[in-house]
Amino acid sequence: DHAGKPELPDRLMRVGPQRIDWDGGSLHCLCDGAVAFGRDLFPDTRGVVLPERLVLPVQAYLLCRNGHAPVLIDTGSGGVDAGVARGLQALGVDRGEIGTVVFTHLHGDHRGGYLAGGFEQARVCLSRGEAVYWAGQDHPARQVMEAAGKKLVLVEDGDEPLPGLRVWALPVHTPGHIGLVIDGQITVVGDILHRADLQLADPELSTRFDVEPAVARVTRKAALARIAAEGLVFCGGHMRLPGQEEDPMGAAFLRLA
Repeated sequence: DHAGKPELPDRLMRVGPQRIDWDGGSLHCLCDGAVAFGRDLFPDTRGVVLPERLVLPVQAYLLCRNGHAPVLIDTGSGGVDAGVARGLQALGVDRGEIGTVVFTHLHGDHRGGYLAGGFEQARVCLSRGEAVYWAGQDHPARQVMEAAGKKLVLVEDGDEPLPGLRVWALPVHTPGHIGLVIDGQITVVGDILHRADLQLADPELSTRFDVEPAVARVTRKAALARIAAEGLVFCGGHMRLPGQEEDPMGAAFLRLA
């Protein structure tokens, strides 16, 4: 019974197949293909019967707002012919025009596109916690920080690297994983969910890529509660296009205003 669920605010928001538009901005989903895993993606299935093959879309997002250079949120797996590069080209956006690249975290399917080059003019926003986590490891993630050089900007929870773009600390996947809240209406939540159809029904489910599963579970449930309470439209790195995910019970946080 959802009779007591909060009403979503009245917003002038238009949703298309691959974009969300609102007064002053638009968010474009850039699909970078998909990755497939076996059932071991979820070490503890908590009784859920999983298909043998779990396919996850890989998504990045382009934020276009009046008066600001475009912002790229994550960059896909990489390559000049990858989906993110093709998506930018289809939108008529050159990589050299991107003003800011924001990483939710530095796993390969989020950082690879940046390392393919072309973003030399962009500043790079990364959480301080993510930078510290990878700096102490011999891991390709460090290449992003090295490539960004002086254009690297370390951010923390609540920071606003651009007007209306607020950092949301979400240590659900890596210790420094973040999301972004845009104009108080939309949030890009990175990898708090890998299979929304499974994890919305049971947020306790964690993948083998969550560094600290216990922390991930707490963060995921708190994030979904905030999304519901504030009526935020949300999308992420491995979910379907904005607005297409549905909770089996039709919870408010999955509805578009």
